[in-house]
Amino acid sequence: MESMPFLHANNIFTITFEDDLAFAEVRSILDQLLQLEAFCPEAEESGGYYDLEHARSNFRVWVSDMEVIIQRHPSNS
Repeated sequence: MESMPFLHANNIFTITFEDDLAFAEVRSILDQLLQLEAFCPEAEESGGYYDLEHARSNFRVWVSDMEVIIQRHPSNS
């Protein structure tokens, strides 16, 4: 797994990933997480993960503080 800092929406996130990700995929995932308020302490207390989609790709995403772990998930099609 690799990690890298990623500036998006005036926040610096640490993105951890296994597979190569396009910048558009990362931005889409972060936008969706921001909409879901995944970075709020109340949301983080629930643990778990998010199943998100960009274009025709599916991702399983975990959030801890400003760290985001992204795993490409096989599609069901």
